[in-house]
Amino acid sequence: MQGAVGIVAAAATVVGGIAVSSGVMWQASSAAFTASTSNAADAWNAGTVGLADDDTSTAMFTANNLRPGSTGSKCIKLTYNGSLSGSVKLYSSAVSGALAPYVDLVIEEGTGGDFGTCTGFTPTGTDFTGTLAAFGTGKTDFTTGVGTFAPSGPAQTRTYRFNYTVNAATPDAAQGTGANATFNWQAAS
Repeated sequence: MQGAVGIVAAAATVVGGIAVSSGVMWQASSAAFTASTSNAADAWNAGTVGLADDDTSTAMFTANNLRPGSTGSKCIKLTYNGSLSGSVKLYSSAVSGALAPYVDLVIEEGTGGDFGTCTGFTPTGTDFTGTLAAFGTGKTDFTTGVGTFAPSGPAQTRTYRFNYTVNAATPDAAQGTGANATFNWQAAS
């Protein structure tokens, strides 16, 4: 029996020793020096795209009593007011009317001039040459739109000059008809 008590005492000593040494190791590891750092609160903010024009919600054209050979010209100035760089395209969302195939349209892009007058307009390129009807069926969204205006930040401007001529070969059947159009500019980044 003494042998069994000796074995139990030895086993208790081993288990007790393991427990004590684990406690010492745990105490030693929690007594280590530590340090940490962090940066200030991080933030993510989206930029903006934005356009304004100088037409004061007025139509560019209200042309009446047109005949073959009638012409007209108007300018409109866009101002980009977004914080991101982007590109701007011109398209039409609504061209209609029996006269649209006979209205020849040239759209130029440039600098100077404004909605009240094209005085001082200097073209930098031609965005479109064709009929109003063709513009209305071919330039219907940003992807198919025209233009080279690529502002890199706010307060940049671009002027567009619209020139129209009623085609000299307009048939008699077009008498008394009309055409309507809505022109849209869209910026994307």
